[in-house]
Amino acid sequence: MTPISIGLQNEVAAHGPMDGEVGLRFGPFLLYPQQQVLLRDNQPVALGSRALSLLAALATRPGELVEKNELLALVWPRAVVEECNLRAQVVALRRALGESDEFSYIVTVPGRGYRFVAPVHNALPAAPPAALPAVAAALPNVATRVIGREGALQALREQLQRRRFVTLIGPGGGGKTTAVLAVANQVAPGFELGVAFVDLAAAVSRQQVQGMLANALGVSALGDHPLRQLGPSEGRFLLVLDNCEHVLDDLAEAIETLLNQGPQYRVLVASREPLHAQGEYLQALGPLAMPPAGERLTPAQALAWPAVELFIKRVATHDPDFVLQAADIEAVCSICRKLDGNALALEIAAARVRTFGVRELVSLLDSSFRLQMTGRRTGLARHRTLSATLDWTYGMLSAPEQALLRQLSVLSPGFSLEAAGAVADSGSHDLAPLLESLVGKSLLGAFEHSHGKRYSLLETTRLYAHYKLEEAGEAARIGLRHAQYMLQRLGEALACLDRLSPGKWLGCYGPEIDNVRNALQWAFAEQGDGLLGIELTLHSAPLWLRLSLLGECQGWIERGLLAASLATGARPKAMVLQTFRASILTLTHGGGAAVREAWQAVLDDATALGDSQHQLRALWGLWNDRVCCNDPAAAVALADQYGALSQREQALDRQLVARRMQAVPRFYLGDLAGARQAIGEALSSHFAPRSHIIDLHFDQRLAARALKALIQLIEGNGEQAQATVEQLVGDAVSLNHPATLWYCLCYSALPVSLMRGHVSTARHYLRQMQSSIASQELPLWWRHTQCFECVVSLREQHSEAMLTRLGELLATLREQHSTPLYSLFACEYAQALGAQGLPQWGLDALEQALEQVQARGENWYLAELLRAKAALVLQAQGGVAMAEAQALLAQAKAVAQSQGARFWEQRVWSLATRGDALPPLGIAAH
Repeated sequence: MTPISIGLQNEVAAHGPMDGEVGLRFGPFLLYPQQQVLLRDNQPVALGSRALSLLAALATRPGELVEKNELLALVWPRAVVEECNLRAQVVALRRALGESDEFSYIVTVPGRGYRFVAPVHNALPAAPPAALPAVAAALPNVATRVIGREGALQALREQLQRRRFVTLIGPGGGGKTTAVLAVANQVAPGFELGVAFVDLAAAVSRQQVQGMLANALGVSALGDHPLRQLGPSEGRFLLVLDNCEHVLDDLAEAIETLLNQGPQYRVLVASREPLHAQGEYLQALGPLAMPPAGERLTPAQALAWPAVELFIKRVATHDPDFVLQAADIEAVCSICRKLDGNALALEIAAARVRTFGVRELVSLLDSSFRLQMTGRRTGLARHRTLSATLDWTYGMLSAPEQALLRQLSVLSPGFSLEAAGAVADSGSHDLAPLLESLVGKSLLGAFEHSHGKRYSLLETTRLYAHYKLEEAGEAARIGLRHAQYMLQRLGEALACLDRLSPGKWLGCYGPEIDNVRNALQWAFAEQGDGLLGIELTLHSAPLWLRLSLLGECQGWIERGLLAASLATGARPKAMVLQTFRASILTLTHGGGAAVREAWQAVLDDATALGDSQHQLRALWGLWNDRVCCNDPAAAVALADQYGALSQREQALDRQLVARRMQAVPRFYLGDLAGARQAIGEALSSHFAPRSHIIDLHFDQRLAARALKALIQLIEGNGEQAQATVEQLVGDAVSLNHPATLWYCLCYSALPVSLMRGHVSTARHYLRQMQSSIASQELPLWWRHTQCFECVVSLREQHSEAMLTRLGELLATLREQHSTPLYSLFACEYAQALGAQGLPQWGLDALEQALEQVQARGENWYLAELLRAKAALVLQAQGGVAMAEAQALLAQAKAVAQSQGARFWEQRVWSLATRGDALPPLGIAAH
């Protein structure tokens, strides 16, 4: 923006128009079009040259319609700019003229242009005042405590001790003015010559900038170089400058001139971008600290975060009765995150709570309402709404900068330079300088990442820029570029599944998940591309599954299936989508009719299409259903079918999977030797199907080792089993794949710890499990976790509520046949009933469990169930039942010996040697 000349305005005000130019008078205003000078009541009006050119074009043709294209040519004669720039200048002009709803100087003719409607008369100016008023103000006090900025204030104070010129940079509304004023007031006693504050919002030219600084320093503002009148003196003087983004070049020159006049001068500037002047040191002011998503906090803990504290304090100024309740914490934290911890945004939003409440405000902030919320009437015009704040900044950008900002709005925080280049349409302009300029103007954040530099728009800026993208008619084109780029990135991710470890793979591609969301949302929208959406869904499913975002993945798959049903020749793609759908059902529910039907549909399609890979996946899914539903015999048959097909297709990498599939049901059938041999072959395989963590849900080597630990324990190697479990859980955590961790904890670590009587260790693993699934909708895993919570609590101390709850859960498990751990939970429940003095109830529960277990051939826990029954018989009937108890113990011993289960055999022996004494009802360590 080329500024007007304040010196020229002074000359006109003092001596009349130059060269006999006749002014145009309207209302209280006097305009000299040629000289681009506007006076109000003979006082200069601060307006940029673009706005003055626009006013001259309209006022010299009062009553006429001036077309938009003509105005663009007049105001920007040597540049191609967009219409939004014209609208921004009209807004600025109307604001300067003091227009209101009741009166307007300028009328918009929709779709065509503008008309100046006020009466205009030729006139000479009236006598002006002798000089401009002083522009320096006394240093304002900061009325309240500065929240959450202790570190930044300390850093500024230290900088001012060492440096002569410090600029505090940060986005609009971030609290820069408050921070520099707070520091200035704190350090003022150390500046013997004084401290002055200058608000440069009204400055529009080099002369005015120089004059304002000269007035603040107590010297005459006359002449071309007023600051050169200064000279060195004893002591120190601090000059605090604010609202200077529109005069950065002029201000940089003025500050360099000032600092060259003597060592006594120090300058503290608040700006959205650096001045790039000699001697400048930068201090960045980031957002107020706020709680991360998903953290559960008490009101006191929430208020310890500065963003929350500021928001609640501002709410209380509008509603003194407001008190932060536990039920509101999540909503308040969400508001703070949506508003990026921006102080101005939080203050403006806080005023809305009295009307809408905090929970309703969360959803309102996702709409344009966020940008239009009004702040204090006494604030600067550009601080009264977030939109006005961003309008001010946006209007000062060049056309290429504006275009890049708009286009980057389709990217989620944390995007790369490559991503920016993929979506941006920078034309003949280099991307790097434009990106650097947006970072410098605090519109774009830059931060280090393990995979290189990353960038992000603050959420409010991104929302504003996206509205500008839609307004410019670019949303469809840029949305397509973004979706195509994400498909390319996801293709790279698929190609790396076998090559990278899961941890490294997630580290590389996990940060893209928000961009995947954006691309899918665009593709499945009415104006998007459904076929591209199908491809994005297929390519992104591994990422969703590895991140264990199952519910969201299922939602996108359903949308993909709908799009596929409307497209011709899409059966193969629909089959793949159905495979992912079945996988998610398996992971969330384990087994059941819906799971079987889904996998059978995949098997039918795969057989019809001759797709052996998906036949294998379907067989695995059907096998998993049979394991979960306690049908180990059917599971063995499916495992054999899987192994035969993988051999026929020479799928050598599937042999580990096939052998594990054979080992698991054999273990539950009580065939320890067969299970040990199969799992040993699986673990000795040289083929490690890492990518099958996607379609098989769990890392297959860790899942194999989970079973190995159970086999070790039941064969009598307790210490070895515990060591295997400890290493297993550590490796599962390092893998950074939640579903694998759930499997290892539920089907190995927790059972082994409980069976060995290590209750504190079991509690530790249970807490890990509860923490990992806390924010997920996972019926299968929640059911297991709740059962283990009951068992561990009953082991720690008797709880009638936990006993009742465990009984309810067992009833559900009996109906759904949904866990191979049913025997363990049923045995614990029966023994807990005995400990409560209800041995007959315990016997009834055991009878029911034994009936089901023996009917299914589920023999891995049979010896322990028989041993527990013997103990309960003795407790219920005493010595008269000794013969029955001995018979049960003999049966239990025979079962244990036939299986080679020394662990169960030792437990039978320990009870048998106690004579007619009541046996311990818990599982003791051996």
